[in-house]
Amino acid sequence: MKIRAIELTNIRRFAGQTARIDDIGDGVTVLSEPNEFGKSTFFDALHALFFERHRGAKAAVKALQPHSGGAPEVAVEIDVSDGRFRIEKRWLSRATARILRDGRLIAQDDEAEAWIEAMIGGGLAGPSGLLWVRQGILGLEPEGSSASDRNEREKALGARRDLLSSVSGEIDMMTGGRRLDSVVAQVGDALSRLATATGKPKAGGEWQRAEAEAEALHQSQVDLSDKAARLSGDLARRAEVQRDLRDLDNPLADKQRRHALDQARQAQAAATAHAEKLAEAQRALKLAAMTEENTEGQIRRLQDLSERVARAQADMAQAGEAATRHETRAEALASADAAAAAALTRAQAESRAVAARMALAQRAQLAQAARRQADQLARSLTRAEALRATLESDRAARGLLIVTPKALAAAEEARDRHEQLNAQLAAANVSITLAYDGAARVGDASGPLPAGQHVLTRTRDFDLPGIGTMRIQPGQGAGGDQEGVTKAARHLDACLSACGARTLNEARHKLTEAQRLDQAVQGATRMLAELAPDGLDALRQAHARASADAQNGADADAPLQDQAALDAQMAAATQAEGAARDAATQAHAAFRTASEARAVARATLASASRILEAALAEAGDMAALSSGLHDLRQQLTAHQARKAEAQAHCQALERSAPDQGMAAAQLKRMESVVAQAQERRTALREELATLNGSIGTMAEQGIEEQLDEVKGRLAAAQARAARYETEVKALIRLRTALEDARRSARETYFGPVMRELEPLLAVLHAGASVRIDDQTLLPVALTRDGQSEPLEILSGGTREQIAILTRLAFARLFARTGMAVPVILDDALVHSDDDRIEAMFTALHHVARDQQIIVLTCRQRAFAALGGDKARVRIAAT
Repeated sequence: MKIRAIELTNIRRFAGQTARIDDIGDGVTVLSEPNEFGKSTFFDALHALFFERHRGAKAAVKALQPHSGGAPEVAVEIDVSDGRFRIEKRWLSRATARILRDGRLIAQDDEAEAWIEAMIGGGLAGPSGLLWVRQGILGLEPEGSSASDRNEREKALGARRDLLSSVSGEIDMMTGGRRLDSVVAQVGDALSRLATATGKPKAGGEWQRAEAEAEALHQSQVDLSDKAARLSGDLARRAEVQRDLRDLDNPLADKQRRHALDQARQAQAAATAHAEKLAEAQRALKLAAMTEENTEGQIRRLQDLSERVARAQADMAQAGEAATRHETRAEALASADAAAAAALTRAQAESRAVAARMALAQRAQLAQAARRQADQLARSLTRAEALRATLESDRAARGLLIVTPKALAAAEEARDRHEQLNAQLAAANVSITLAYDGAARVGDASGPLPAGQHVLTRTRDFDLPGIGTMRIQPGQGAGGDQEGVTKAARHLDACLSACGARTLNEARHKLTEAQRLDQAVQGATRMLAELAPDGLDALRQAHARASADAQNGADADAPLQDQAALDAQMAAATQAEGAARDAATQAHAAFRTASEARAVARATLASASRILEAALAEAGDMAALSSGLHDLRQQLTAHQARKAEAQAHCQALERSAPDQGMAAAQLKRMESVVAQAQERRTALREELATLNGSIGTMAEQGIEEQLDEVKGRLAAAQARAARYETEVKALIRLRTALEDARRSARETYFGPVMRELEPLLAVLHAGASVRIDDQTLLPVALTRDGQSEPLEILSGGTREQIAILTRLAFARLFARTGMAVPVILDDALVHSDDDRIEAMFTALHHVARDQQIIVLTCRQRAFAALGGDKARVRIAAT
């Protein structure tokens, strides 16, 4: 079913009028109007058309009747699978119900009621009763505790069960009914007697006592096993100790140990004596090597000294020749340097003379330029002072204007608000217009009323001469927001005062004048900055300096000379001076280089002389030096022969030397063998005595007999505990299987609505899910970020959103079963914030792809982002 048009006649505020909405589309249709417009009237009238019988006179029907009385009428045009139909109902006076198709009557009164009930499928318990959300309702089924409310809730629950059953199929009695609950309870009782909730043995239970007995017997078995193992180990150890004592007490083995110790001591003494001989020979070899090394060192020193004297003599001769050569060249370059300096002095004098003549000519030219600049600055100063006076005048005038664009915008907004409130006040009030044809006048408590329009903001009684009395009641909205209008007027006056004006036009004129003055000030400021960028004082100072420069240059008013000739003379003098300077620079650089080379040659000669003197002083007599060198070479030959003899003796002793370390190790080993044998004998005798005492004590206790008895009792206790553990595992497995079966049945049962609901819920809460109660088949908790929250503790906005999303999910399920009905929301989402409202708008459009949704709201600005088709109400007099 899809609603295409709604028509209300003589209902509530539409008394004596017909209000109609046409061309309602398939998707989202929005009727967005202010309060008191009559949106809820449309909802209640539509609700009464489908759910209140035409002969009924209940409160819901009487609430549709206007204050002036009369019979309320409602008509709806709908599209169903069979075509388009018109449903009409009239209550109270000449009550009737009619069904028309293409203008032809097909059912009337009771037949029409039966046709409507069959179409909507079960009255309030059917799809329309579940999906139409009345203003302010957050739940999903009727509230209250009266019998009728309980009856409506039972019908709604039955409708939901029928819907889910038709979509998901029949659910097995065992897995979905009370028998399963009973079995699960019995399993839980049996399990609780033996185990805890985590599957561990319960304290004081049979399983826990069997486990405790098995653990105690196991500990006894471990203790007895340890003792039996110690007894067996002591017996084996006593046999080993007795065998070792017999070996140690053997006289032949003891004699062999003593003989080996004596042999090791003799070998150690022989090795020590041979080591002393070898050390003596090594000392003699070391002395011979040191004597040879000293003789070689003396020979090398005398040879080096002789070579140093020869090199110093050669360096001395070479340094003398270089010093003589550099001395001659430096003297020649000194004369050239002096001549070049004199030529440079003459060229500089000529350049200065030409420069003096050019300076006199430049002073005459600067005096003329200074006079021209003084005249120009005088004109700029006059213009700048005039602009300065104009600028100060405009700034003074601008300072008197306090209006700003922001203040003017605030005043205009206050004016618009004041006019809007006045218009609402005029629209909300009732007005009457009086026109007289004769002498009779309508009057009230204040006397006769003049002709013209009179606005009524409250109930008033009028005297009609010759007729009677007439009372006019404007209704609840009459009177309007007079206080708001007064506040708006005061706010408008304050905004105009902030602009320095009495009217809005005066404020606009002052703002225009202020902007003109701002532009004039900016233009004058820019021109003043061009004329005097550094200020008027700086301009005056510049004019004074130019005047002074012109006055100071008066003495240079001599006739101007030929500047070209002066420039040619200056160029020639500059060129000559440059050439002389280059020549002088080169001559001086050559002289400086020669002087430095001469100084280096002199220093080199002095250094060579000092080195030669030091070498000759150290060498002494060269003949004696040569003789000593010959004697040292003969001594070296003798020392080398003695060193070879000592080296051969050492090598012979090293080859025949015994291993002293091995001899010492052998002696130490044999000494320890003898000592250890004695210590071992003593320790074994003490250990044998201890073992004999321990073995005798444990033999008297009967350890092995006790161990056999405990093993038998432990096996029985462990078997009993294992039986209890097997029973607990079986109960847990049974409980898990029953819960899995019930969960599978729930998923099958609730799967269709959850598949429709979860994508819609994800628009608001990503990853969230809802839990549906088994009994009511409605959401009872919201799970977000792993935390389950009952609906009762959620905010009104969140509960409101979940209620609407759930209705949307049920609407899609109804559509699947062939019972498509529109979703109608009357001022829903009143508790939702801006972000959630936009998310809900997205969900509504998602469902509206194949579902008709009609939204009635007074929140015009907030619901502008909903989109959809805009519904228009046409009102006409009947």
